[in-house]
Amino acid sequence: MEPPRLRCVLVVPGGPSRRVGSNGVMIGRQRDCDIVAPDPSVSRRHALVRLTAEGAEVVPLGKAPIEVNTTPTIQPRALADGDRLSLPGLELDVRIEVPRPDRDPPGGFVLERAPSGSFGIAHSPFVIGGGDSDDLIVKKWPPATLLLHVAQGELFVEIRTGKAARNDEPLATATLEPLAIGDRLACRGETFTIAHATRVATTAVSSLAELPSRAVIEMLPRGGRITFTVGAREHAVYLPDRRFDLVATLLRPPAGHQPGDFISDDTLRAVVWPRKAAVSRPEINMLISRCRRDLVDAGLAGPRLIERAPGGGGTRLQLAPNATVDVAT
Repeated sequence: MEPPRLRCVLVVPGGPSRRVGSNGVMIGRQRDCDIVAPDPSVSRRHALVRLTAEGAEVVPLGKAPIEVNTTPTIQPRALADGDRLSLPGLELDVRIEVPRPDRDPPGGFVLERAPSGSFGIAHSPFVIGGGDSDDLIVKKWPPATLLLHVAQGELFVEIRTGKAARNDEPLATATLEPLAIGDRLACRGETFTIAHATRVATTAVSSLAELPSRAVIEMLPRGGRITFTVGAREHAVYLPDRRFDLVATLLRPPAGHQPGDFISDDTLRAVVWPRKAAVSRPEINMLISRCRRDLVDAGLAGPRLIERAPGGGGTRLQLAPNATVDVAT
């Protein structure tokens, strides 16, 4: 996975610490959790602490809330350095450190802007905007106008506000769009050309060359976690509610379909929205867009892996030949 924007550690006061990796840290009573809280009032899977594009967050999974700085919460909540998580019999201090970006990264992508030089994309996401904490600060731009995501050797742009264009073609807002070497990205009077970092001599490897060879589905309260194996690496992604239902259906489709087949919108509607009579195509597209973003946050090329059929009407999740799909017990 590409270098993370931050390092998050959970510390037991006066005791050991546990780093939050790409799989997140599962907290609960069950013995196979990453941090085990033996109190009987704690749920088997009580909460998940995970990294996101914006930082770190805690996702409550059990029936009882988890306390953040003594305030009970049952909804996902962003975490800050110095926060304290509390559940019966266990307290954890949150330590978050933002690493200093490498101004001359050894590989990856560069934004070239004539005549003022180039800017290396040292981590993912790389934020461009007018905010003081943005990675590349452009005066008079709103904070976090553009987010650049690197996943599986590919570069994607997300437009948070306003309009942007790739090679003079308008791009949709709030979606992930691929960028290739040589593309021109224009936004608010600025134009950047995508190039390789100076030390890279070869072209980036397309994510299509490395599709998941295995997927393990783990059902959790209020969603689930799916671990994809790509090459020698595992990428775990937590998906809430309908997002999990959609991706799990693509991986284990109904009878008559195989993993990797296009699944019709009507079939997805029946599984993902069983109690909703009418679900529009824009609603389906929005859910797919959110799932793609979740995969990118986990280091996977989501827009490549979750593919819409030409003209719409069907969706598939691309897997390697002879890939296996298992359900964790």
